[in-house]
Amino acid sequence: MIRVLFSIIFVVLILALGTCAQTAFRSHKAIGRSVALLLIGLIPPVIGNLVIISSTYKLGAAIGSYIYFLGMDLAVYALLRFTFDYCSISWPNRALRLLVNALLILDVVQLLLNPVFHHAFDNEAILVGGATYFRLLPFLGQSFHRIVGYGIFAAALIIFFLKALRSPRINSERYSVILAAMIFTGLWQSFYIFSRTPIDRSMIGFGVFGLLVYYLALHYRPMRLLDRMLATIASELPEALFFFEMNGQCIWANKPALELTGAGDGDFDLAAERLRALMGDCGEGCETWSGQQVVGSGEASKSYVVERHPVTDEGGRQVGSFLSIRDNTHEQRLLQREMYNATHDSLTDLYNRAGYDLYVSGMELDSALMILIDADNFKDVNDNFGHEVGDRVLQKIAGAIRRHFRVDDFVCRFGGDEFVVIIAHADDSLHDQICSKFALINEDLADTADGLPPVSVSAGIAFGADAADATQGTLPLHLL
Repeated sequence: MIRVLFSIIFVVLILALGTCAQTAFRSHKAIGRSVALLLIGLIPPVIGNLVIISSTYKLGAAIGSYIYFLGMDLAVYALLRFTFDYCSISWPNRALRLLVNALLILDVVQLLLNPVFHHAFDNEAILVGGATYFRLLPFLGQSFHRIVGYGIFAAALIIFFLKALRSPRINSERYSVILAAMIFTGLWQSFYIFSRTPIDRSMIGFGVFGLLVYYLALHYRPMRLLDRMLATIASELPEALFFFEMNGQCIWANKPALELTGAGDGDFDLAAERLRALMGDCGEGCETWSGQQVVGSGEASKSYVVERHPVTDEGGRQVGSFLSIRDNTHEQRLLQREMYNATHDSLTDLYNRAGYDLYVSGMELDSALMILIDADNFKDVNDNFGHEVGDRVLQKIAGAIRRHFRVDDFVCRFGGDEFVVIIAHADDSLHDQICSKFALINEDLADTADGLPPVSVSAGIAFGADAADATQGTLPLHLL
C-alpha cells in the first residue's frame, strides 16, 4: 500500500514537472527557458526515486539508483544555471566554470564505473511492513557524489542569500522567497539521506521545489515588493496622494501629502483631519470628483487641482478612494498674467478693447452709464513733440481719469487717444457730478510741472440701453 501511494505521488510530480516545463518554455519572460531546463533536470532523479521505491528486485533498485544519481548531477547543474540567470550574474571567471563542469563530468564517470569497481554504492534488501524495499549502501564514490551535489547546491544558496542581503529592500523579496524554498528543500533532502529512512522519498522535496520555482519565478507577484515599489513611486511623485477606506479613514499618504498638511511620518489620521480643515471635504461620498481649490489670499495664496478617484477590487467593487492634489499655482499665475496682458493696454495699464468687449458681454447695460473720452488735438502733440512725448501724455490722461473715478468703475483705453469709462448701476442724476470730475481732470492735464505740454479731453455720455450703441457711433452722445 505504501509503495502504491508513493508511486502515485512520484508519477503526479513527474507529470506536473513536465507540464510546467512545457509552459515555461512558452513563457515570454526571459527567465522562462532557465526555469524549464531546471524542471526538466529534476525529472530524471524523480523517475529514479520512483523506480527505487517501486522495485521488488535488486536489479531494478540498482537501475533506479543510477538514474537517480546521474539525474541529480543534471539537476544541480540546471539549478546553478537558473541561479545565475535569475540573479542576473555571470561566472566570476572561466576557470571556475571549467572546474564545476569537470567535477560533474568526473562524478558521472565514477558513477558509471560503479558496476566495475563497486566503489560508489550498493543496495541492500530490507523489510518494511512485510514488503521488500532496497536501501542505499553508500561507499567512497557516493561521498564524492554528495560533496559535488551539495557543494553546487550550497553555492546556489549562497548566491541567493547574498542577493537577498545586498539588494535594495524593494528587490530583496524575490530572492528571499526562492532562498526559503531552497533551504526547505535542502533540509528535506538531508533528512532522508542522513536518517537512512527505509523508504527513500527525498526527491519529493526536489519535485516540490521545482514546482515552487516555476510559480515563484513566472507567476508569483510578491505583494510586499509591489507595495514597497508603489509606495516608493508614489512618495516620489510631486502630487500629494491620500488613500481612504470606504468609511473615509485615511490609510496612507505620501510624503508631499504629509508636507502639505504638516503631519508627521505615518500620522495619516492627522493628515486627513488637517486636509479637511484646509480644503473642505474634497468630494467625500462621491465616486469621482474634481475641483480647483485656493488656499490663502493675496501673493501668498496657493492654487491646487484636486481629484478624487475610486479604488476597486478584482470584482469591480469599490473598496476605497484616493485623492490627488497638484499644486498649479504657477500655472494659474501664468494664466492670469496672460489674461491680464490680453485684456489690458501695455502703455497705460488700463483695459484695452478686448477687455472692454469681455466686460460689456457680461454685464447689464440697462442700468449703466458710459462715458466716451477723446484727447483734444492729440495729433498736434505727436506732430510737434514726437511719439515718445505723445505716449507720456496718454499715460498722464489715463492716470488722471483713474484718479478721479472710483476703483469699481471700469476704465478702458478704447483705442488711440480714445478712452471709455463705464459706471454700473448709475443714472443721469450723476451728470453734474461727472462734469465736475472732468473739470478736475482737465485742470490736472493743464499742469505742465511734469514737463509735458498741456492737453485737454472732451467727453460724451450715454445712459442705459443707449450705452450699447455709443461706442459704435450709432447714437449721439450727450456732450459734457
